[in-house]
Amino acid sequence: MCDDNKSCTHDSEEADESLSLLDLPVEIFLHICTFLEVPTLIHSLSLVCKQFHLILRDEFFWKARVSRIWPNSHYPILRPVSVKFNKMFWKLVCTQAEKQKALWKQGGYMEDFIVSDDSLSGYSSTKDALLLMHNGTTCIAGARDRTLTCWSIPASGSKQTCICINCAHNGWIWDLTAIDDTVYSCSWDHTVKSWTLSGSGFVQQTIYQISSTSRIVPCALLSMTSCPEQALFATGSYNRNVYVFDARSGCIPIRQYKAHNKAVLKMAMNSEHIISVSNDKTMTVWDQRTGRIMKSITISDEAFPMCISMQRDSICLGDNLGNLHVLNPKNDFELVKSFSVGHKKAITGVYLSYDNLITSSTDGTIRILSPTDPPRPITVKKSGFGEVASLQYQNDVLAISGIDIRIWRPKSIYSEKYVKEESDQGGESSENSCI
Repeated sequence: MCDDNKSCTHDSEEADESLSLLDLPVEIFLHICTFLEVPTLIHSLSLVCKQFHLILRDEFFWKARVSRIWPNSHYPILRPVSVKFNKMFWKLVCTQAEKQKALWKQGGYMEDFIVSDDSLSGYSSTKDALLLMHNGTTCIAGARDRTLTCWSIPASGSKQTCICINCAHNGWIWDLTAIDDTVYSCSWDHTVKSWTLSGSGFVQQTIYQISSTSRIVPCALLSMTSCPEQALFATGSYNRNVYVFDARSGCIPIRQYKAHNKAVLKMAMNSEHIISVSNDKTMTVWDQRTGRIMKSITISDEAFPMCISMQRDSICLGDNLGNLHVLNPKNDFELVKSFSVGHKKAITGVYLSYDNLITSSTDGTIRILSPTDPPRPITVKKSGFGEVASLQYQNDVLAISGIDIRIWRPKSIYSEKYVKEESDQGGESSENSCI
């Protein structure tokens, strides 16, 4: 009996002398953390005790981790003015950065498939207009054969279904935008048409006939953008003008202005500004509050911009020589940076956010890059059908269009892995409509 007690006492003394994570120097504890995934750190280790929580809420830990994810580069490309660089910001940046690397790395969590309309029309036509809606669960395309097609992006293993309207316009459909569940399409036939998505497909609502207004010469419409919070949309024309409409009122533009000396190729819009780019090599900024052009910027002497991505703190343009240009809207739209990201031909689509930088090109490739200065390659994808005409990205779903449409989206295993993280960050639930 005494021997047993003695043994227990000895074991207890050995246990007291053993080390735990709490006894480790902070430097060693942090080194151990570098081998753990972000969700484990945030949702498990930081909740173990107050000491772990205090260590893991230090912004310098997350900043150092971001620098290891994207070494030898500066994050972000432009320092945001409207976002405080606090502990939560760096933690979210690190979370999203590691998620993007997990998604796109070789053998990662992305799956892809090609959507084709061969079974509908008997032949393929280039789809210049592309739009993702409903958190990336609905894909809409407008084609040169004048068709407007809507697909629901099916769950893995589900049968693919689509709705198609032949002769939606009398000319090529060049661009699409949306306000809530209303889709707007512009065409070479001088018109903008609005369509409501319903369970049975597209229902045409309104025809905005540009040439029906006084003093307006009929012209092809090449680009569209919208500001849903103000119920406004705008279209850019071949005759260098921009027309602004209020979706709540009639078919007549509430505003129009001459934006460029050549065709308006692409546009972006928010509650303050309308940005347009043209093959006259300029970007024009329209101030919605004063109702005037506030600035026109020559992007390059050798190339012209073809696509645009506008965020609150940055604007990114892609040009016809394969280069990217970054402007700062918080500093009088100053042209700050220009990069070559490896494309051999024109950049036809660009998406820039705090999480990633994605570009597409007529060279048939899609490049996933870090949103850093300079951008670092994460991976390069091939379209599988040649030239890429357009790019859309929403809720971790990437869609590109050309002769066909190809879509990349997270595998179900990824969704299960990060479901708690998305919930804690206020991620929106997917909604499958249209079909």
